[in-house]
Amino acid sequence: MNTASRNTPRILGKNTLKFTRRTALVIGMAFSSHALAGATAQEGMEKLKTNLLNSKTNLEEYQKNLKIVESNVGEVSKAKSQIEQERSKVSKSMDENNHKLKAFEKTEAELANLINLEKKEIQAESTKAKEMEKAIAQIKETEAKRTANIASYEEQQKQLALDKADWKSRAEQISKLQHDLDSRVKALAAQENEWTVKKRGYQGEVSHWQKEVDRQQKLSENYRSLAEVKE
Repeated sequence: MNTASRNTPRILGKNTLKFTRRTALVIGMAFSSHALAGATAQEGMEKLKTNLLNSKTNLEEYQKNLKIVESNVGEVSKAKSQIEQERSKVSKSMDENNHKLKAFEKTEAELANLINLEKKEIQAESTKAKEMEKAIAQIKETEAKRTANIASYEEQQKQLALDKADWKSRAEQISKLQHDLDSRVKALAAQENEWTVKKRGYQGEVSHWQKEVDRQQKLSENYRSLAEVKE
């Protein structure tokens, strides 16, 4: 990222800027109060040339700084846009993750319900076994099958719990990433605002020194005309 002050130490320095403005003010006052008394035409011209040169120099430096600031504003805006896109993708991933977790919970509930149903069936069929000894063998076989089903469902429960834990961990990681991206977007927004404020400042300085150049140019031309008349 460019740094405007690094490229324009003379213009951005407070002492230099104040000195240039003070010089312009003194010369302006001199001409506005018939000052040329006690100064030769050559001296007056030299003062005007110096003042005009200072004004043009400041104008050029502030124009350079304005370009740097405008470039930085563009870079920050571009980075902010990229982060917004990435944050949107992360938000979509979070929605998908939550949907998957809900599916796990639904399946988990269904398995728990199946286990309860099987247990109730075992209890009911055990009661039947006592009442129907002729069907004991068949009932025992059915009971064994349902017990095997329970074991299978319980095994699925264990695996489901492991998968669910993995997805929860992934959700935490995504949440952290989302938080980091939010912080980066906030920081970039602050930078964007800072550079925008600087941009307005430099635009004001450019306008000021452009007017000063025009004024000094006009004073120089008027003085040159006066000098020619006196000669």
